[in-house]
Amino acid sequence: MKKLLVGMVVLLSVAGFVNAAEQAAAAPKATEPMGVTVDLSYTSKYIWRGFDILDNTGAFQPSVNVDLGNGFSANVWMSYAGPAGTTGADASSPAYASTSRVNRTEYNYTLAYNGAAYEDCPWKTNYQIGWRYYDYIDTQTKGSDLQEVFLTGSMPALLDNGVVPHFGVMQMWNAKSYASNGFTGGTIYLAGLGYDFTLDQVPELPMTFTWDIVYNDGVGADTVDHDWSHMVWGLSTSMTCPMTGAKVVPAVYFQNSFEETVNTQDELWASISYAFSF
Repeated sequence: MKKLLVGMVVLLSVAGFVNAAEQAAAAPKATEPMGVTVDLSYTSKYIWRGFDILDNTGAFQPSVNVDLGNGFSANVWMSYAGPAGTTGADASSPAYASTSRVNRTEYNYTLAYNGAAYEDCPWKTNYQIGWRYYDYIDTQTKGSDLQEVFLTGSMPALLDNGVVPHFGVMQMWNAKSYASNGFTGGTIYLAGLGYDFTLDQVPELPMTFTWDIVYNDGVGADTVDHDWSHMVWGLSTSMTCPMTGAKVVPAVYFQNSFEETVNTQDELWASISYAFSF
């Protein structure tokens, strides 16, 4: 009940935040046609909020996002583990050391709303608020499933040098009260920066640099400390496939792990996605 109340507080706080942007809130929104985006992604490691979920194993992670119009969207995201790597007591993320990779097939269902506040001032904030359900489809009980409410956002006009601050707050809990998965709910706090630039050598390839630092308030297991857990550096680019018009995004990431109860080692991984819309 306490976790649900915290989630409600997050939602109510955002409602007040939206009301602060009176002009944006009062403006009528035209009905938009439904749009669908399919993303086919592969990652060399599945690193989730600092944890190495599959212990040095890659994953195929497709998703389907449906734009419902007027800022609302629905998303289904999937993760299928690859065959390589090891899972055991020496896993880099202790909270997942004893988890069988066979049971880590994951479906996430997300409902979200995208909006903007303070649009006519430097404090302009683009935000997303939503709810997500983590469904581990290969387990025999829903006691392994998780839920969260989240708020993420960015402030594109705050700085005048192209650097864009962003933030996130995610409140998590077990989907069922009888859960026996050892998962301890709590809150994840994230802050970071993004910067878009181009290289003179390849001006047709836009580059994006990101940096995030994360505070884990006990999410993952009862052994996880309430502390700054890690920071992640990312570099990506995007290109359009000439034959299909789809967007191809390769990326590379490096994680500095601070807290050994989340991850005992630094991590380096890469990903590539192929996305198309209709």
